[in-house]
Amino acid sequence: MFSMTAREFNQSVARAQRIADKEPVLVTKHSQPAYVLLSIEEYERLRPSAPASMLDLLAMAPEGEGDDGEFDRIIDEIVADRKKDIGRPPLEL
Repeated sequence: MFSMTAREFNQSVARAQRIADKEPVLVTKHSQPAYVLLSIEEYERLRPSAPASMLDLLAMAPEGEGDDGEFDRIIDEIVADRKKDIGRPPLEL
């Protein structure tokens, strides 16, 4: 991994970008690691893929792990409440 100080980075952003195309660039502040500059390809490779929807997230849950039926009970209550909801009466003008 290439390393440069924050001052060097500020003076030569284009150089840091060129290097980041090939490898991550560690930027230090006061001799301590502060930032890492990555190419978008490297970032996408490292980033965990996010579930597309709540249903995808639920599908990812391990079967039976922590399943005490509470989630199903809550969903059943929500569905029952929505079935009872007939909406609001129209506004009187």
